[in-house]
This record gives sequence, C-alpha cells and structure tokens, in this order.
Amino acid sequence: MQDLATLYPQKTWSVVNQQFSADQGQLAFAHANTLLALTKECQQPIIHFWTLEKTVILGMMDTKLPELTAATDQLTAAGYHYFVRNAGGLGIVADTGILNLGFYLPEVADHLSINAAYELMKTLFSETFNTSNITIEHFEVQHSYCPGEYDLSINGQKFAGIAQRRSKNGIAILLYASIEGDQQARGTLMQHFYQAGKAQQQTRWTFPDVHPETMANLADLLHQPLTVASVSQQLSASLQSNSGLTLQSDLQTLMQEADYQTQLTKNTQLLRRYQPGYQP
Repeated sequence: MQDLATLYPQKTWSVVNQQFSADQGQLAFAHANTLLALTKECQQPIIHFWTLEKTVILGMMDTKLPELTAATDQLTAAGYHYFVRNAGGLGIVADTGILNLGFYLPEVADHLSINAAYELMKTLFSETFNTSNITIEHFEVQHSYCPGEYDLSINGQKFAGIAQRRSKNGIAILLYASIEGDQQARGTLMQHFYQAGKAQQQTRWTFPDVHPETMANLADLLHQPLTVASVSQQLSASLQSNSGLTLQSDLQTLMQEADYQTQLTKNTQLLRRYQPGYQP
C-alpha cells in the first residue's frame, strides 16, 4: 500500500489554511480547483485546510431533483447559502464546525490507484485518532447524506466522507469531516432538502433517504472537546510525526500573483454556469 511518506521522497509539502464566509462558497471551491492546477505547475504536493460558513455544497446530481427550486427554497428558509460544485456526487453541509481537507497530488495518477488514494486520507485519521477502544472504519453509511464507499465512521455512525478528482493536473483527495456543532440539525436540513425536492419521485437517479441519527460529530464519537482548529493541528502533527512529512506554509505570496488570481477568477466564472437559473 502506498503511503504519503513515499509518494514524494525528500519533498516538502505546502500547507494552505483558509476560512470563507457564507457568501464566498463558489470562491472556496474555485480555490480548490486552482490549487489543483498549481500543484502540477509547481510540482509541489499541497495540503488544503478550509472552512465555509453555513452553506450547502450541492453536487451536480442534486440538480436532477424533480422539485429543485422547492428544495433550494428549503435551504434558504433555514438560513443556509448554497451553490452547485462542478463535480458529481450529492450535497454536503459546511459550517464553522466542519473541516474541509484536500490533498493535491501531482504526477501520481499512473501509480496511485483510486482505492489507494482514498486510503491515504483514511489512514491519516486512523493514525491521528488511534486509541485502544476506537476503530475508524470505511464503508457506505446508508441513510447518511452524500453516502459513499469511503465514508468514515465510528461504531457505525458517519463523521466524514471522502471524494476524489483525477485530472491532467493531478489527483485531488477531498474530505469533509463533522467535528463539532449540531450534526442532528445538519442531517435534518438535508433530510428536508430531499423531501422538498421530491427525491423519491425520481426514478433515473437515486438520492439518499437521510436519517439524521446515522451521522455524528467526531468530538462526540471520541468523547473529546474537539474543534476544527484543534483537529487541523492534530492532523498536521500526525502528518509530520507518523508520516514523516515536512510541512511549510509558503504559498500565500504565490497565490497573490497575477497568474494564480487570473486562474482563480476563471474557475469562479466557470462555476457560475452550474448554478440553478444560470443565464449566459
């Protein structure tokens, strides 16, 4: 099994930390797309920690809901922003208690399989939160929102989901993890979203029948007072101690340069065409 330490021998990993307000959802995702391009340009693996306030990030499959407008109206009524990401999959919730984490890996697609890439993220969490009475498992947690084979769970309750993108720029391994906050409310929000969208009337595409109790916060599952900031610090420490990575925050200046900002603007504009009601 491939591991992070041997992917890029003697290579320093760049770390980016960002926080976005609720009206910056498309910008947050545009940064993710732009950082994936930057990783190839610089031949530099990048780790991206980010948070986004009170937003539902919809997948393109969600736009197939029979009553999409009613579904998005439900989000707005609950006080949430929303946008559609230009990738497959289903909706996830973002707020200040949710950690979003990305690995952007250049030049490894030929020898890093899809499952091996997922395992990199799962192993990081298993090593970071390694206790005698806790086992982090991966399998699809039925009735969670955005269910997938690499849902991360403890005692059957999901706290994180992992996605993956492969392109000419490299591989992006993307995770969202519910760390703290009202996970019951997040689950109920998505349950009502799919109910308002008449999800069960759609026969061509399958949408989750969300049961809020299938998901929980990592803090609650570990019985620890965790925050997004503390988990980010623990994951970074684990990357250095368990995986032997050298981390540095050296991209901020580069991200302010004209080339990056031009690509960021382009990616933000591309996202607009995926939004409900878009008119060119």
